[in-house]
Amino acid sequence: MSLEKAIESQIQEAMAAGLFDNLPGAGKPLRLDGNENDPNWLGHHILKNAGVLPEWLNLAREIEHALEQLAGIDDAHRRLCEHAAATGDWAGHRLAILHARQRYETLARDIRRMQDRFNLDAPGIRTERPGIWVEYHLERLDARIPESQRRLFA
Repeated sequence: MSLEKAIESQIQEAMAAGLFDNLPGAGKPLRLDGNENDPNWLGHHILKNAGVLPEWLNLAREIEHALEQLAGIDDAHRRLCEHAAATGDWAGHRLAILHARQRYETLARDIRRMQDRFNLDAPGIRTERPGIWVEYHLERLDARIPESQRRLFA
């Protein structure tokens, strides 16, 4: 019998005997914070490398991807406003600028909801992330439009 089979056999016997019942932490989420002093660190590291992560860490990846998309929309909005300012054709760029702002607002609010959910699911305050301040960023986008042109965008 191979070593792996012998170990698996002993684990199965222990499970059948109920030796794993009522262990401390049973039914609680795993803490995968990468602390090398944690005796389970290597196991968590292996799970992470295998692509098996707890939901809150997968959500962190989604948030990072969404933030990259948001930065792209911000850049597109900035370029549209710069082009409108350079050409003086704010009316001609109005719909594109409004569309970029709407896309930005929708995604920013989605990110904020994901960040709030992440902070509820994260295992501790050290792993929480500050939420995006949507209204501040919308005001920043709106400030790109000169006061004299804002009536077009109201």
